[in-house]
Amino acid sequence: MRRRTFLTTATAAVGLSALAPALPPSATASAPASAGPASGARTAPRVLGERAIASGALVRPELRFDLISVAQRPEEVAEGAVVRFETAAGTLGDWQDLHFHTGGPEHLPPSATALARAPEDATGYQVRGANGADLTAVNVRDGEELGFSGRERVSLSAEDAGVTTLSGGSVLRLRTRSGWGADESLRFDEDGNELWPAQFHRVQALTVHHTAMATTGDHAADVRAVYHLHAAEQAWGDIGYHLLVDPRGVVYEGRHSGGGVPVFRTLPLPGLAESVTAGHAFGFNHANIGVCLLGDFTDELPTRAAQDSLVDVLRVLCALTGVDPAARIDYVNPDTGVTTQQEAVARHRDLLDTECPGNAFAEVFDTAIRQRVVSGLL
Repeated sequence: MRRRTFLTTATAAVGLSALAPALPPSATASAPASAGPASGARTAPRVLGERAIASGALVRPELRFDLISVAQRPEEVAEGAVVRFETAAGTLGDWQDLHFHTGGPEHLPPSATALARAPEDATGYQVRGANGADLTAVNVRDGEELGFSGRERVSLSAEDAGVTTLSGGSVLRLRTRSGWGADESLRFDEDGNELWPAQFHRVQALTVHHTAMATTGDHAADVRAVYHLHAAEQAWGDIGYHLLVDPRGVVYEGRHSGGGVPVFRTLPLPGLAESVTAGHAFGFNHANIGVCLLGDFTDELPTRAAQDSLVDVLRVLCALTGVDPAARIDYVNPDTGVTTQQEAVARHRDLLDTECPGNAFAEVFDTAIRQRVVSGLL
């Protein structure tokens, strides 16, 4: 039998009281990044980008680059788009398939993007099958050092609600935006106005994604790269995911929520929890929490640590919001009123025409993730 309400109001009040000391109002209110290391502050390099337009020709950026992004309108995406890289030896590598997925804030046209990790000694790249697409070569290591202050990690807890998980207990531990080095200046225009003001809606669903890009050894840099592409290159003003999970199972705070609680407007209560609207599934962004795994799972599965962490994340989010992971729901877009039947805990491809979160992972998602989430909440 499905348990549609995982926490009673009384139990929730007890379980969520533990959040108060863990999340003071200033816990995630990061100050805008400043150039140069401040005394005792963490530092991270500013992400750099160099743009081009896809024409099928070889592109040799002036800056050293770690990855490239290909972005175009969803209706323009054609099968067979590929990329290859030129190395310092002057040789061209093998062609690699580009895996596009559609996202973006609801107030902007949707964008289909694909990411590809460049070899260490890449000097150029060539994209075919996507003429006219916007290309960005991204450097995550050589920009000026920015200083960050504020708490590096915070927690969301449903411990007292009786939720159990396979790893990490019932506490969702997050690396904050300040902790991974979010350049908060990217969220504002030249006049200091926020580019993507926060909207909040009662949570109806959770959706899982992958970045479709090979990761590096520096996963905070991977998150900064995705943030830069979303916030600056695509002009969204922020990252499109609420949370991100790296191969080691570390969870990163994504979209800025505007307060002291990641993801939510205030301390969440089941059935009442309001999440900030992000940009991970165009047309389904409102009231839908997006969790993204770092990596490309087209042909391989996420690490065991990443899968266990994702299960933990989804269980705690379900407990905090009252979303039933075993349910098929009528998702109602709070902005348009359009109703769509879908899984409460869904894969990105369940909502839109996309390969995300990768063919290999998508095939085992029900047993490897959803059923484990359900079993931990019954």
